[in-house]
Amino acid sequence: MKKQITSLLLTSLSITVALAGARGQNPTLTIDAGAPTAKVNPLHYGLMTEEINHSYDGGLYAELIRNRAFLDDARTPAHWTALQSGGSDAKIALDRDHALNSALTTSLRLDVSAASAKEPAGFSNDGYWGIPVKPNTKYHASFYAKAAPGFAGPVTLTIESTDGKTIYASASVSSLTADWKQYTATLKTGGVAPTSNTRFAVKVQHSGTAWFSLVSLFPPTYKNRPNGLRPDLMQMLVDLKPAFLRFPGGNYVEGGTIATRFDWKKTIGPVVERPGHPCPWGYRSTDGMGLLEFLIWCEDMGAEPVLAVYAGYSLGGERALPGAALEPYVKEALEEIEYVSGSVK
Repeated sequence: MKKQITSLLLTSLSITVALAGARGQNPTLTIDAGAPTAKVNPLHYGLMTEEINHSYDGGLYAELIRNRAFLDDARTPAHWTALQSGGSDAKIALDRDHALNSALTTSLRLDVSAASAKEPAGFSNDGYWGIPVKPNTKYHASFYAKAAPGFAGPVTLTIESTDGKTIYASASVSSLTADWKQYTATLKTGGVAPTSNTRFAVKVQHSGTAWFSLVSLFPPTYKNRPNGLRPDLMQMLVDLKPAFLRFPGGNYVEGGTIATRFDWKKTIGPVVERPGHPCPWGYRSTDGMGLLEFLIWCEDMGAEPVLAVYAGYSLGGERALPGAALEPYVKEALEEIEYVSGSVK
């Protein structure tokens, strides 16, 4: 062992001396990629993903509306603003007494005291640093809403400049009902110049009260998949030809606490049934990119899925001790593996 250590030290010393002697001679490093000296399994070349700095919501996930379910801040409708002018008046507020369902427990209440066709009122969303407008592009909007008695339509959806003076695309819903219902519309831009100095707006022309939930706006997605991913970023990832994708992250899986871990069962099914969860970096994840979307991501890249499962420990130090306390999470991981690799029947 002593001889081995001495040999390593001498080798290290020789390299150091050689480099020191070469500093004044402008040394070069030549790599001959055509003459590999060892074989590497192609499965070793792949990608690892992590939710940091909005790499999912606001990044690869194509949803353009920020805080679409009004759950990001318990005190205020973050990223939403009431719209009114000299002749119109409107107020917005979070409302937990008119929840859409047990997953989406907060709605946005719109109270309009004055509005007209020339001076509508409503609310807007600033998106993830704006709503990216591209020419000749279709945007698919959807929302859930219900109205108090006496509320009249139409409800107009627009992608517009931040001052509201330029309308890039618009669509209308004729009226709302007294019960929760989903509404959809397509907004199409013309030959406009690309810009992100924009907002998404919901406007009405009459006074009254209405409630809104899960307000969504999607541009075209990769392979036109519903609830899909951004085509530009996806194409770059596909072009890398990765053999595998490790997902859904590391710290993102752990969460800050056990309660805020990546609870995979709450990330599958219709998005209207996904409550989302706080991620470790100070903002909320919609879980629109849930476990199934990660698997579709793998499929679209032709990559093998490498699944990270929750092991009973979270970033804040909360943990499940070995034994009975850990058993539910072992079962949860086994069920997740079965969901990923088991039969579709």
